[in-house]
Amino acid sequence: MIKARYSWNVLVPGKVNDSNIFRHILKNRGIADPDYFFSMGEEVLHDPYLLQGMDKAVARVIQAIAGQEKILIYGDYDCDGISAISVLYRTLRKMGANVDYDLPDRFQDGYGLNLRAVGKIIATNVKLVITVDNGITCQEEVAALKKAGIDTIITDHHEDNGSLPDAFQILHAKYSPKYPFKDIAGVMVAFKFARAIADDKLEDCLDLVMIGTIADLMPLVDENQAIVNLGLKQLKKTKNLGLKKLIEFSHLDIINETAIAFKIAPKINSSGRLGKALEAVRLLVSESEKEVNDLIFQIEENHANRKDLTSEAVTLCETLVDPDDDVLVVSSKDLHEGVIGICAQKLAEKYQKSTLVITIDDAGIGKGSMRSFGNDNILDMLTQNQALLTRFGGHAQAAGLQVLGENIPALRAGLNALSNRQETPVLNVDMELSLSAVELATVKKLQDLSFFTATFLFSGLEIVRKQLLNGKHTKLQVVDNGQMFDLLSFNNPDYFYRLNPGDLIDVVGGMSINTWRAKNSIQVILKDLACPGFQLLDYRVDPEWEKKVIFQKGEKRAILDDASIFTQQQWKKEATVVLSPRTIDPPLSQLLTKEFLLRAYRYYAIEKTATCSEFAKALNISEDQADIILSIFIDLGFLDKNAFGYVFQKATDKKELADSPHYRQYAKWCDQIEALYTMNIKELMSQFPQLSEA
Repeated sequence: MIKARYSWNVLVPGKVNDSNIFRHILKNRGIADPDYFFSMGEEVLHDPYLLQGMDKAVARVIQAIAGQEKILIYGDYDCDGISAISVLYRTLRKMGANVDYDLPDRFQDGYGLNLRAVGKIIATNVKLVITVDNGITCQEEVAALKKAGIDTIITDHHEDNGSLPDAFQILHAKYSPKYPFKDIAGVMVAFKFARAIADDKLEDCLDLVMIGTIADLMPLVDENQAIVNLGLKQLKKTKNLGLKKLIEFSHLDIINETAIAFKIAPKINSSGRLGKALEAVRLLVSESEKEVNDLIFQIEENHANRKDLTSEAVTLCETLVDPDDDVLVVSSKDLHEGVIGICAQKLAEKYQKSTLVITIDDAGIGKGSMRSFGNDNILDMLTQNQALLTRFGGHAQAAGLQVLGENIPALRAGLNALSNRQETPVLNVDMELSLSAVELATVKKLQDLSFFTATFLFSGLEIVRKQLLNGKHTKLQVVDNGQMFDLLSFNNPDYFYRLNPGDLIDVVGGMSINTWRAKNSIQVILKDLACPGFQLLDYRVDPEWEKKVIFQKGEKRAILDDASIFTQQQWKKEATVVLSPRTIDPPLSQLLTKEFLLRAYRYYAIEKTATCSEFAKALNISEDQADIILSIFIDLGFLDKNAFGYVFQKATDKKELADSPHYRQYAKWCDQIEALYTMNIKELMSQFPQLSEA
């Protein structure tokens, strides 16, 4: 048995027909009018001047442009921040501003505006700083700029840390009572500001705003959905040279939300993770074909390197995890700072626990990235432990921090004390379907409309084949009503090792179209899986089986060359039996040879009396093995048992081994044991009738 990692909350009762899939998906998402939802556009975007302080901020920028004051846009190194810089820089450049951009060195500065950057800004005669996607927690830095006579306009969407900086102006939806929608990305705030400054719709920037919004996982409702609709249309006809190259090098079959989320945004993010975010900004703002052609190869190289570093870091982190913790806190000097966020996300998903991953530098200072799981509000959790932190910031679901290495144990204890982790987290499932009844056209429509979050339940699929891809991904080929389908589970080799052909499984996942040799087929991308029936995991010929199988609570290991395997009573309540290689030395077959039994007989003929333990030690066998021989000898009258152990009894007449009921039973089991090592999995299943019926 494999238990589901989540409690599946199926939103629609019963199995749904193919023709009703979209009706229920829309209903589950509260979309009453799909035509309107997917056509929302300019009319839904809220007036920039509803952001409190917009008049004052715009006037200051217009003044700076008119006076050719030097303006610096200071951003963040993630996709949202990079997109925000690009939108505002392109706008101000067109307006003739004396404008430049910068962002923090990820490895020296960490997140956001910082004092090192402030010193550099003061030294370069900047008169106006505009932060995008950061700044709301930078009281000290803004004060230093103000003291130097530099105005700061903050545009941000993050949470404050208890007080607000004394900036010239703050543009933030959550501090704007008249702004009707609060959950917008940093790039959206920058876009509103740019629109107000330029007094223009800035349609050529819609694609950048859309990319940043999707990348920062903003809820796709209200003006976020409108910007996605508008941005996708713009991207298909974009004149942005960098975006055109990203599309070309990503080999996109279709431009939709899924392509942005899983192809375009990760490439932009990768440069930021490796401390090369300025390359991504240059790509998105450049108007030189030659420069863009050079930059795209750097972006692609950064992305490939990021993936390699992530794989290495996750492998290391998994060796450091304490599975008994409710909140995982992993720290090491050997972690690349640029990938700790991805590591935290992957660990949180795998272990179903909020996770903090910290890299420690040579000075003993830790920089961490934390991701939430379940109901944990990690920003609240960090706030309650802020005495242990040098700095922190972020959202309820994702946060970054700096901490002294000596404080990490106390931080771990503090976070674990605050966890709201449920025993079984809930996964909302849109509906249950019959996989064999789903049409290709339906899945294509799902892809076209970017319902990549749509999640379905498929029950009673039979595994016919399994593959391990690149040593870490599991591919299962299953049959449903005579039709074959592929299931994929990324970064999860456990399913390969824990499932066998013939197993019946229930799965939850999304659907996509796989194209192979010009043939399209439906495949399922797994989010969760359950194998409710009895399982035999066959590792009879795998000497490294213990490295591959992680025992779940209630699972038993079946030692095939141990006679106790046939006392099936011990397996009745267990749903999984792991069949391991031969482990008993000497094997049962050797114990039952006349030569070995004669050696045992001679021991007692000499010693006269000995306990089971003494006998086992003398023959270099286990006490369980000694019990087998002693039971045979008692049957034959060679031994008697008293309070001091087993006493030798000299035979008065010739005895045959077959006269012993225990010998006959063990000999029978010995033959069966040998057969078990040659049987296929279905034949093995027949040897465990009680298990199969349990």
